[in-house]
Amino acid sequence: MAVICAADSCSNEGKSRCAGCKEASYCSKACQVSHFPTHKTTCPALQKYNCYLLHADPQTTASPLSSINEQVEPFHLQEYGTEVGEMKELKRRLGWTSATEVGKFYDHAGADTWYYFVYGQMKGKKEKKAENEVASRACGRPQYGDVAIIRSGPAGFDTPETFTKSALVKALEFYQTHESSAIFAEREKTRMGKTTGLDLSGVTSVDATNWDFSRPFAERMAESTNGKWRP
Repeated sequence: MAVICAADSCSNEGKSRCAGCKEASYCSKACQVSHFPTHKTTCPALQKYNCYLLHADPQTTASPLSSINEQVEPFHLQEYGTEVGEMKELKRRLGWTSATEVGKFYDHAGADTWYYFVYGQMKGKKEKKAENEVASRACGRPQYGDVAIIRSGPAGFDTPETFTKSALVKALEFYQTHESSAIFAEREKTRMGKTTGLDLSGVTSVDATNWDFSRPFAERMAESTNGKWRP
């Protein structure tokens, strides 16, 4: 049975679907554009939430890396804002026996003051969980089972709390062709340059993850850049 174009007052057959929700169909690009003001209020991919689940397996028989959109599910947290509250809620609502940070990754569009923060379960030695291939690529290390993704960032920077499914899917797709560790190092370097006002263009990367802030800044920078930065 033919699907009718979703645009108002159009009775043509819908030949292409909304890339976000895969539900609304349109006969042409013009009809999709004209209907967008209406569609964006109901399209699941354009609604904003503060957390999403990334399932290890898609909801269809498609392979994980070709159906990322189908693996992402909105999961709005009521206790958003503190790690303790977030972890407790994830365990309570999902039946997880544990919840902990398992990784983080920056987005696809160049943000360097916030990143996606990933919660998962601790994998026991005898537990058999499917590898979450999409999460593994984004985080740069193996991830198992379903994971929960929020936005977070270093202290002192504003982090947009809610975001669309579409934005997250684009970021996850980005890491199918980009190396996570290289992107993370580059964004950390640009953020550090903005924070300190220093020109770090000649520095390959800056790792401030384990900084001892009681030590002099110059000493920390020299160590983090393998001696390539000098005051």
